[in-house]
This record gives sequence, C-alpha cells and structure tokens, in this order.
Amino acid sequence: MGIRRISIVTKRPYPAVDELKKHFEVAEDGEVCIAIGGDGTFLEATRKHDSPILLIRGGEADSLGFHADTTLKELPAVIERLKTGAYTIEKQAKLRITFGDKVFEAANEAALLRATPSAIHCRVNYYDDSGRSSPLYPGDIRGDGVIISRQIGSTAYNFYTRGPVLFGVDVAVVTPVSANYRFSIVCDRCFHLELRKSVGYLEYDGVEAARLKKGDTCTVTRSDKMVRIVRLDALESFAEKLGRLLAF
Repeated sequence: MGIRRISIVTKRPYPAVDELKKHFEVAEDGEVCIAIGGDGTFLEATRKHDSPILLIRGGEADSLGFHADTTLKELPAVIERLKTGAYTIEKQAKLRITFGDKVFEAANEAALLRATPSAIHCRVNYYDDSGRSSPLYPGDIRGDGVIISRQIGSTAYNFYTRGPVLFGVDVAVVTPVSANYRFSIVCDRCFHLELRKSVGYLEYDGVEAARLKKGDTCTVTRSDKMVRIVRLDALESFAEKLGRLLAF
C-alpha cells in the first residue's frame, strides 16, 4: 500500500526535507518515519516513533548508517517506492532492560561498563526454560564491561569489540569488553547481571541509564516491542552494507 503521511527525523536541515514535503503530508504519527542521517539518527527515530523507519544516509564521511538501503542521491526512487508500496517491513526485537523499578527499551544494545579507571567484576547468569538461573561464563567477567545486543546492535558497539555480526536469527549475543574472557556467546535467554566489584554504569543505545555499585543487579531480555525497518526493493543488499561496515 502506498504511503501518504510521513514523520521526519533528521541530523540537520537537509534540502531533501523540503522535497519530501512536496510529496507527503508530514505529521508526528506518520505511516513511516523517514530518518535522514546515520545510526544515531536511526536510534533517535526508534525512541521517538513506533512506526516503521526508513533510514536514508545523509552522506557525512563520519556517519555509517548501516541500516540504510539508500542515500539522498536516490531520493526520487525512494519517493516513488513509498508511493507505490514497493517496499517490505523487517521486524527486529528490542532489548528490555530492568533495573529496580525502571525499565528501558533498547534497539542497539544494553551495556554494563566501568565508571572508574578500575576494572569491574560482573557476573552474568541466564535463565533456562524452567526459570532456573545458571552462570553463563565460568566466573566473573573482569575488565571494562559487557555488552548484550540482538541483530540490529550486533553491527554497532558489539562489532567494534570483536563480537559476531548476527544476520537472519532472532537471538542475543553477549560480548565482554576488554576482559578476561575474549569470546562472545550467542543464545536466546533472559540474562541477569550482577556488579560484584567496583563502580559501573548501565547504558542502553549510548544513553547512560543508571550508576551501579557492588551488589546491584539488572536483567536484560528480549522485548515484545519491535523495531520495524522499511526495506526498499532492489537497493542495497546486506553484503553491500557489510562491505561499508568493514571499510568504515
């Protein structure tokens, strides 16, 4: 079905915004959210809008925009595809982070990181299907911290700490950061994190959520909320995206 009403999130005032306004009604409750910029703009759109998100790379040299299928140069083709319904919607689960009575939803990752020069000691447990808690690693993760992400976030912070890229699988990956364990674990469980030494901070999608002290805990699990990404037919493939990531 063709799109008539859009929302817009931009990194800066691109001339393309005026072009989009010629073809679509612009409103807060758009059928599709057009995000123009890079990965930060994409994450901003996931926080502000529940509608499907179409990321268009703004063209800045310091901005990857991994989840974009296109650039502003292809804007006429983008407009035509939206008007004619030549697109698909990809659904990816968010992460739900619970700390005390606070709940946060993340598109990219949840991270427990050191807040001082001292390394943190973090215990990661998982819950099996019967609800029993067991250690995921043989002992504490000792180092800069730990990242948990799903497919969307696997190409972000997780990738730059040598975690695996996830593609076509609805699972999570746990990746230690500059730590005694140098391997990631891929599984689909609810995780329980306990800070056992030093001071850390809980972060989601690059936003600090809370400071943690020794003994504090949080849980990270698959959310029932989804990030919906607009995929445009016959434009950039996953392999081409990966090539841009490796060259970035």
